[in-house]
Amino acid sequence: MTRLTAIILGILIACTGAFAHGRNCATANLFHHKQYNKSPLQASVTRANRADLFSITNCATEAYYNKVLSKKTEHFHIFYTLEGPHATKKEFVDSVAVNLERAYTMHTKDLGMHKPIGPTKTHHYNKDVDKGLYAVEIIELDLIRDASRIFNRQTCEGCFGLTLPVHDEYYIEDTDTTQLFIDNDFKYISPSTGKRKSMDDNPECTYIESSIPLTQQATGDDFSKNWNSAIRITSFHELYHASQLTYLNMYNYWTIWFEASATGVEEIGAPEVNDYFGYINNYLKNKKIIGVPLNAISDTFTYGVSPLYLYLYNNINKKFDHEIWEGFEKNPEKSLDQQLSSYLKKRKLDGDSVFHDFAVRLSFSGDRSKAIDSKKWLHKDEKDWNSLEYNMSPTFTPDTSRFMFDYYAGSQPDITNYKGDVSAVVYRDGKAKIIPVKTTNTADSIYSTRSKVDSIVWVFSRFGESDFVETIVTNTKLRAYPTPWREGSLCFTPLPRDKDYVEIRNRRGAIVMHEKYQGTLLCIEENKVREKMAPGVYWFRAGNSGKAEKFMIVY
Repeated sequence: MTRLTAIILGILIACTGAFAHGRNCATANLFHHKQYNKSPLQASVTRANRADLFSITNCATEAYYNKVLSKKTEHFHIFYTLEGPHATKKEFVDSVAVNLERAYTMHTKDLGMHKPIGPTKTHHYNKDVDKGLYAVEIIELDLIRDASRIFNRQTCEGCFGLTLPVHDEYYIEDTDTTQLFIDNDFKYISPSTGKRKSMDDNPECTYIESSIPLTQQATGDDFSKNWNSAIRITSFHELYHASQLTYLNMYNYWTIWFEASATGVEEIGAPEVNDYFGYINNYLKNKKIIGVPLNAISDTFTYGVSPLYLYLYNNINKKFDHEIWEGFEKNPEKSLDQQLSSYLKKRKLDGDSVFHDFAVRLSFSGDRSKAIDSKKWLHKDEKDWNSLEYNMSPTFTPDTSRFMFDYYAGSQPDITNYKGDVSAVVYRDGKAKIIPVKTTNTADSIYSTRSKVDSIVWVFSRFGESDFVETIVTNTKLRAYPTPWREGSLCFTPLPRDKDYVEIRNRRGAIVMHEKYQGTLLCIEENKVREKMAPGVYWFRAGNSGKAEKFMIVY
C-alpha cells in the first residue's frame, strides 16, 4: 500500500458548519466510500479530479512555498510560511502555539486522554520534526499536497483544520500516527469565482486565491478577521481527534462519537466562541432526526449529538470520556451505547435512568429553559440553543428502539406496549413540572388535566433492555371518549388484548367502521370520524361478538 493510499484511508477532517453554510464534510464523503465498499483511491484518482486540481494550481506543490519557518513549543513543532498562498502572520502562529498547548494540557491532564502521536516528517512541507514533538502545519488547506485525492473533490470546501493519519513506513494498519493542519487565514477557495494570482518568483505558476471567509455559524461573525477565536476551537477540536485516533481506527470502526465528543470538547475548551451552536440547532430543529437511534443517525448530524458529551461531562465525571475510548480500544466492535453502558455499570449507575435524565433536560432547550431552575439545565448554554421542535399528533404510539429519545406535545400517548422510560413535562403559568410516568394510569391521569395546563410534553427514551410501562386499568368497562364526541380524536378503551379490531355500527346495525388496534387503546383522528360518521348514536364492540356499548357523535 502506498503512502497516498494510507492518507486517503485515514483522513479525518472537522469541517466548518457543513450544513449551516451549505458545505460538505470530507469525513462524511470518506465514510460513504467505506459504506458502499468502494476504494477511496479508486474513487479519487480520476481525470476529473486531476483536472479540478489543475484548475486551481498548475505547478508542483513545492512551487507554492519557498522559505518554511518553524516554531517549537513544549509539545509541538509548528511549520509555516510568510509568502505565497500558504502565507500567514507571526501573530497567527503565536496564537496557534498558545492554544495548542492549552488543548494539550486539557486533553492529556484534565481529561486523561492519550498523548497524540506524530510522524518524523511533515506531509505538506516535507520537513523533519524534532523528536518528541507533534507536527503541525499552517497551510492553505485547499492547496494541501495531494488535495484532490484527499478530499475527493476540488477543495475541502470550508475547513478550519484537519487531522491526518500519516505513517513514516508508508503503510497504514492503524490510525494512531497523525499530523494536524490549521488553515492559514480561515478563508477558502471558490474555483468558480476566485481570483487567479501568480507567484512573485515564478509567474508561470498560478493559483486561485482563497477569498471566502469562514464564519461563526450562529452569529455570522467573520473568522478571517477574528482568527484567534477560530484557532481556539480548531485547536481543541482537532487535537482531540489526534488523541481519539490513538484508541480506534476511524476508517475501520466509525462511530458518531468521533465528532460528537470532539465538538463537546471544543465547547469545554473554548466556551466563549460557541460555533457549536450551529450543529446543535440543526439537530434540534430536525424532526426527522430526533427519534432516530443515535447509532444510526446520518454522519452529518453527529456534531449535533455533542449535548450528550456535555451532559456526561457535567453530571457524571469530567474524565469519563477517556474510559469510553479505552472501551473502544479493547472492544472496537461494540457500539457507543454498549461502551457507555459498560462505563455506567462500573459506577453502579442505571443506563436507562441516566439516558432518560439527559433526554428530559434536553427538552428545555432555548426559550423553554426559562420554565425550570438553571440547575436542571443540561449545560449552561442550553438557554441559547434552538427550542426543540416536538412531534404533534392527536394520538401516537412511541417507538421502542434502543439508544433513542423522542418528544411529543399536545397528544395522547398509547404506551400499553411501550418498552422504555417516560416522563411528562407539564407547563403551567410559565413553570414546568417533571412527572415520571410509571404506569398507563399515570399517563391517563396527566392527559386528563390538559384543559387546565398550558401544555404537556411527553419525553420518551430507551437506552438498553428496558422494561415495559406497567399497564393498569382502573375501569374495566369498555367505553368511548369523549362522549358526546364533538372534536379531536375519538378513543376507545380499555380494549381486550385477545382482540385486534373495533367494530362500529350505526343505529340501524350497519357496520360503518372496522378499525385495527394494538394494546388496549384505539384513537381515530378527527378527519376520519367526520368522514365516516354523521351526527347520531352509534354502537361499538371489540371483535365481532360480545356486548356493544353506545356513544354519540355531535357536530
